[in-house]
Amino acid sequence: MKTITKPLALTAAIALSLSAAASAAPAAPADAFTVLRLEQAPTHLDATAVAAQLQALDVDALTIDNVTRAADTPDSALAPDPLAALADQLGYTYRFVSADPAAAEQHGSVVLSRLPVEAESGVEAPGLNYLRLNDGRHVVAMYTAAAGSPDPGIKTLVEGSRLGAPAVLLGSLPQDGVTLDLGGLQAGAKQQYYSAGFASATSAPVKLRIDADSAPLSGQLLTLAYTAPVGGDTPWMDTTLNADARAKALVAKMTVDEKFQMLHSYFGLGKDGGPLPEGAVGSAGFVPGVPRLGIPAQQSADAGVGVTNPGGIRKGDIATAMPSGPSTASTWNPQIAFAGGATMGREAWQQRFNILLAGSVNLQRDPRNGRNFEYAGEDPVLAGRLVGESIRGVQSQHVISTMKHFALNDMETSRNFHSAEIGEQAMRESDLLAFEIALDAGKPGSVMCSYNRINGTYGCEHDYLMNQVLKQEWKFPGFVMSDWGGVHSGSKAALAGLDQQSAGEVFDKAVYFDQPLRLAVAGGTVPQARLDDMVARILRTMFAHGNFDLPPQHVPIDVAAGFAAAQRTVEEGSVLLRNAGGLLPLAKDVQRIVIIGGHADKGVIGGGGSSHVGFTARGTNAVPGVLPTTWPGPVIFHPSSPLEALGAERPDATITYVDGRDVAAAARAAAAADVAIVFATQWSAESVDLPHMQLPDNQDALIAGVAKANPKTVVVLETNGPVELPWLQQVPAVMQAWYPGIRGGEAIAALLTGKVNPSGRLPVTWPVDASQLPRPHVNGLGFNPKNKPDDTIDYDIEGANVGYKWFAAKGLVPQFPFGHGLSYTQFQYDNLTYTAMGQRLVATVDIRNTGKVAGADVAQLYLKLPEGSATPIRLIGFQKVMLQPGESRRIRIEAEPKAMASFDTVDKQWKIAEGRYELQLSRSANEPLQSVPVVLSGGVVR
Repeated sequence: MKTITKPLALTAAIALSLSAAASAAPAAPADAFTVLRLEQAPTHLDATAVAAQLQALDVDALTIDNVTRAADTPDSALAPDPLAALADQLGYTYRFVSADPAAAEQHGSVVLSRLPVEAESGVEAPGLNYLRLNDGRHVVAMYTAAAGSPDPGIKTLVEGSRLGAPAVLLGSLPQDGVTLDLGGLQAGAKQQYYSAGFASATSAPVKLRIDADSAPLSGQLLTLAYTAPVGGDTPWMDTTLNADARAKALVAKMTVDEKFQMLHSYFGLGKDGGPLPEGAVGSAGFVPGVPRLGIPAQQSADAGVGVTNPGGIRKGDIATAMPSGPSTASTWNPQIAFAGGATMGREAWQQRFNILLAGSVNLQRDPRNGRNFEYAGEDPVLAGRLVGESIRGVQSQHVISTMKHFALNDMETSRNFHSAEIGEQAMRESDLLAFEIALDAGKPGSVMCSYNRINGTYGCEHDYLMNQVLKQEWKFPGFVMSDWGGVHSGSKAALAGLDQQSAGEVFDKAVYFDQPLRLAVAGGTVPQARLDDMVARILRTMFAHGNFDLPPQHVPIDVAAGFAAAQRTVEEGSVLLRNAGGLLPLAKDVQRIVIIGGHADKGVIGGGGSSHVGFTARGTNAVPGVLPTTWPGPVIFHPSSPLEALGAERPDATITYVDGRDVAAAARAAAAADVAIVFATQWSAESVDLPHMQLPDNQDALIAGVAKANPKTVVVLETNGPVELPWLQQVPAVMQAWYPGIRGGEAIAALLTGKVNPSGRLPVTWPVDASQLPRPHVNGLGFNPKNKPDDTIDYDIEGANVGYKWFAAKGLVPQFPFGHGLSYTQFQYDNLTYTAMGQRLVATVDIRNTGKVAGADVAQLYLKLPEGSATPIRLIGFQKVMLQPGESRRIRIEAEPKAMASFDTVDKQWKIAEGRYELQLSRSANEPLQSVPVVLSGGVVR
């Protein structure tokens, strides 16, 4: 992509770099986007030579058709992909586009881009690829189609992501004479389509020399010249410009008062029960727009597990109550995470919101953390990737998503005051790695800083986290907003990197980003450039995500689509922990079933605090009055009855319900049944941690009594996370359903009856009890604690060894390991091999369903570090695969490079240490099935 500020001497560059190896191309216009398209993929290449040619040609993007990534290759020096090595050397973005990304041998296209990527497609569009690229002035929506004719997904993808930007579509398109609706794109040269926003398109042949001996590869250099700038009184509405250029033009037109208006939101529910701010629709946050300049208002909704409607303030608005974060994480399925995020984003947009306070990625360091139900487990690779996909799903609907709570907000006890103490390397290799992976995958528009202090400094005043790491090292272009009540200063917070204060008139001691910050700017304490940067970051994010060009509308939500996304999440995310004797699925000869406890006749429990979704298409709380009924309550049961759902699945059986308050009565009912199913619940909430790991309300005694009366007892857990299981050996079947949301009853019934085969795998280690935790006792837990909370939480105890890494380092045996989960079928793994080059490692393995029913398994790839390493083992990759009975498949797992590396605090780089490791293909963190030695050459991860 060329701009008028970038000098070009294209013909001379070609002559100098390619000499006789390539044909010269005509000079490109100064303001143009260029793509070099190769007709076939090289089987090998000299990365240095090819890189020099591409740089001389000044190519913005490179596409390669007809690429095959083999299941294995005998020549590890060229593996896993020479084009990936080329991208690494150039510092380009690399994407492989395949209709079957899980297959070991993949056929498709490769896209390399030297330009920053603002947004992209992924798991939701197999066979298609979308990259939104910019060079500092223009933006281009670039689409690539893999082998085969594009299906209607291209039109949907283009119309849903283009946002008026100039667009180009390349790839394996239909043969001549086949007409498709491509979302407004017009045909250019063969298999090249482009949109308005380009004034002209030319194509010239180029031959690319891949090494000194081989014949050059033929290609076409496509040059698309931009139309002239729109200009006029509102140049920021020119959609050919990128978000930064549009924001810069708009900031230049704003008054001082208009700028400061952007820097602090109001509580969207009104202050102290008073009226809503004028223009607010009723939500967590509201920033008035600037009609004079066409700036829309910012309407922010809480959405940890769905779009909230606090107290039903927006009459008639309903949303899908999604399953909890651990349920999504237990799927180990990025597609599920994306679909869940897209559901929340779509429903937010349909309720007039353009910002969603979603994207919770804090690691689970303690099962007693009351907010674990919003998070995605203990491992940075799993949590980062799945939360990143959820963020991407939200933003696919033109709604800005946050990523939160940055950082180390891993306990709720005294969260506004306590300091999380941890060393820099440990922090980078644990919580911050999760954020970094989520940021790379999801590209959130905003990051929310946390309440707590980190090494003594408040999260919303933390220069290291917000400026040095987030904005400088990670190059985050969006804006940082505070959590509600997380701001303690004006100039200090602004200089440390905070861009927007949230609802300070209600939650903070002062609206620091109004008068105090005005005085600081006027007095020179905060530079004018910093003020403009704060405003520009907010506006560029609004431009990038369609807030200006595709504003939200108030229309009915798609209830059926939301229900389907929620139920599929529970079906893939519930974990069968134990199934002795094959008690599950329930056999047809099980005719008398008693369901006990957990209000299973009415619904399924959900978590408390700002994230709870109380108004759905099925109504509101199914069990009102359970304490507490005030903040962080009310305790809510979503109206999705397991009793009714199981009755619908098994109309032939006699199913009764006993509430479980009387253990003796429950035992008598169990004794008279073929199978007893006990539903056990544990409520948790934001702002308070659980006092222990035990089930409340005498439920352990209930389960033990029922199990004694009937040896065929099933326990379904609806909990925030792991709990003690003192009755485990007396109960043959246990299923963890987490907080299952609005279709929890239906999903649980499908799993119990075998209509759906469980495929969830634990995203956390399940301790036997609190004695196995890094901090067995923590002061101040629970409501009305006996002991005052501590001022600090020492995370240096475990450091980066969170969860299964802590258990491995200490030689502890958990109740259930990270990654554990059973199925109604069996899987066998064979022939683990790998290829490695630099920072890239790809493993392939055969997996076979050896059972009698279809099912999915999660192939988990771990790297066992050399003896004496501080961290013994790390998850580096995973792949979920569905197989029919007897079906065998060879699958491919790509490792996360940073998970193989250590963070060097001096050089501020991730480095893979040269040496011998062990690669393990495992069923869980402590159950390796296949192992091979690995020699890594070492080096810096780019």
